[in-house]
Amino acid sequence: MIYPWKFPMFSGFKKHKLTFPKKKVLILEGGGMRGIFPTGVLQCFTDRNYFPWKLVIGSSAGALAGTAYIARQIFMARDAFFSKLLKGKFIYLANILSSEKHILDLDWMIDTIVRGREPLDEWRLKKECPVLITATHIRYDGPPETIYLHSKKDDIFTALKATAAIPYLYKGFVEYGGHRFLDGGLLDPIPYMKALEMGFREKDILVVVTRPRGYRKRSESFWIRTLYENYYRDPKYRNLVSSMENRFEKYNKILDDLENRYTGIDVIYPPPKFDVDRLTKDEKKILMGFEQGVHEANRFLLPHIYP
Repeated sequence: MIYPWKFPMFSGFKKHKLTFPKKKVLILEGGGMRGIFPTGVLQCFTDRNYFPWKLVIGSSAGALAGTAYIARQIFMARDAFFSKLLKGKFIYLANILSSEKHILDLDWMIDTIVRGREPLDEWRLKKECPVLITATHIRYDGPPETIYLHSKKDDIFTALKATAAIPYLYKGFVEYGGHRFLDGGLLDPIPYMKALEMGFREKDILVVVTRPRGYRKRSESFWIRTLYENYYRDPKYRNLVSSMENRFEKYNKILDDLENRYTGIDVIYPPPKFDVDRLTKDEKKILMGFEQGVHEANRFLLPHIYP
């Protein structure tokens, strides 16, 4: 069997040292099963021994892939998408009308993947560059806000669970430090602004997104809005519901700025034929999405070789 993450040797490389782009900050978008694309990118980076980072910031599935990559365990994310998340107990679409049962079983995901037979190497993770993990802090006395949980300071398992807790797909909230958290992608799905606010320059940053270039999000359908509004009908959630219903505008503004304002930031996009969605369970689409991530990463590292 030929594994897509193994690379051929190029005879022309033997006498010349490869020079890769000098970057400092890696930004990783999530998006459920679309996280297979950044996982392919990071598999390529691992195989090329490309670890120049001072900081990694990830959201949702991007945070999982980024954490595994920095811990030198990208196989954890790769194997999760190829087997455990596809064939395990992670996605329960039958629970879509339930008010209590999860559609995404994040407890199972953490126990099976991150704490599994080959658990996350916490010692290595703390030794390497910090990983910031986005999470949305739910407040009853004001609008939700983005919190950046820290791989060296916060509980990594709770952080990875919180950033992936998509509203309604995960029923309830992730509790941590006396606060309630949900999906980090709700307010800051592509957190490059955090890096700029921390003083990094545009040319220092590489962003990996999980939608093809030119994509723009539409408002949620009537049925999705109805599910949200019914589930979060308590008045104390009105700010949360408003954020969910307006999320498409915020997301599109982030993309607009990335493409037209912060043009010094490098971005790795999936190709137009990337066909993985949030809840995709088609093995062929998942494998193709991974291979596309590997290819696009090679194009970034070695543009003179990969067209």
